Amino acid sequence: MISFIAGLLEKLLAWLSILLGAALTINMVVAVFFRYVINHAIYWADELSLYLFCWLTFLGACLALKRYEMAAVTLLLDRLSAKARRLLELLIHVCILLFALVITYYSTIWVMSPSVEQYSPTIPIKLSMLYSILPISMVCMIVFSLDHIIRLLNDGKPGEGENQK
Repeated sequence: MISFIAGLLEKLLAWLSILLGAALTINMVVAVFFRYVINHAIYWADELSLYLFCWLTFLGACLALKRYEMAAVTLLLDRLSAKARRLLELLIHVCILLFALVITYYSTIWVMSPSVEQYSPTIPIKLSMLYSILPISMVCMIVFSLDHIIRLLNDGKPGEGENQK
């Protein structure tokens, strides 16, 4: 069941990342055109680019975790036996899970706090909506970490049966 949810979530995040990447590109091209060709800068374009980039970064981190493509130094891991490697990978995913749980808890408290209920300086959106990517991405990481842990405990490998590079 968790594997099915993780698969659907991966597809959703991939499409959302594509849309956000396209929106970021269009926003930046239009902002540069207006600033240097028309000589009239769009005052909210920089802030929108910043928020789109942040959302894209957090969603990309979730996808990297799901696809087992996180940046890692595998010098030690590559030298271990299959059993020791699996145990170390299990430990890594448990640590990721615990980290995501803690950050989810505290980021949810932060996003719901009154200090974040103000509006963005140039875009008429509440900051809590913009900052909600932190708990959203951590929940996605929890799902993906649980999926990897279950696969490792079932004598499989994380990402087994998926297209990997």
